Amino acid sequence: MRPQENQTNPDVLVFPFWVEDRGLSFFLAFLIIATIFVPMVTLSRFGRIGIGLMFALMLFSGAVATVRKTILMYLVIALTVLEFAADLVVEFKPSFGHWGCDTALKISGLAILVVMTLRQTFRPGPVSVHRVMGGVAAYLLIGLTWAFGYKLLMEERPDAIHFQRFIGGLPTSEPSRLVQFSFSTLTSVSYGDAYPVHRIARSLATAEAFIGQLYPAILIATLVGMALQSRSVEGVGLRPELLSTATREEAKGREEQVS
Repeated sequence: MRPQENQTNPDVLVFPFWVEDRGLSFFLAFLIIATIFVPMVTLSRFGRIGIGLMFALMLFSGAVATVRKTILMYLVIALTVLEFAADLVVEFKPSFGHWGCDTALKISGLAILVVMTLRQTFRPGPVSVHRVMGGVAAYLLIGLTWAFGYKLLMEERPDAIHFQRFIGGLPTSEPSRLVQFSFSTLTSVSYGDAYPVHRIARSLATAEAFIGQLYPAILIATLVGMALQSRSVEGVGLRPELLSTATREEAKGREEQVS
């Protein structure tokens, strides 16, 4: 048993962010800053590079701490390096941006972050406020993933989404406008200033609206079920013969945390 513990402890020591519940709350705070406050100001080149570097480090640390299959972990790390390198290339050579490689890599990275965040949120153990924050963080990541999906589409079809023109407006492909459109669709809040025109954009918007309606209900139901299951584990005194298979795994995890 001792050698097995030594194999898992290095992840805890090197990347405690992904193995402790409070890391989910810090991640949510970062996402709130990146999605709400950053679009309020005009970032410099180094500011945009800094935001991209933070996302790359988040993806890298999450891959090392949560992905157990070596090949898959190396693939995620390679994707992270390529995504950040593509960001740098497009930042210093904007003419390469029309290829859409940086946007496609960013979508892949965000999708992996969604999976890792949900995996961390719903892992066995007691339900805390940090788990709820992790669920909210995954919700924001979904909105960001769809925003870059719209950006990738508009790089090929600039008129895929119609934006009303106004004085001093930003280009329609500006990420801040697409983030606002994505979250308006995700939360089913429409201000009438933008709507999908292309059939792919309409399909993406429909899928995002479905997820926006179903995700909160599924999240609440899952967390409530985990909380009730955790209480049942405490109620039977961690006696394996009285537990179901799923509850027995949770009890085993709790015993390992205590030890």
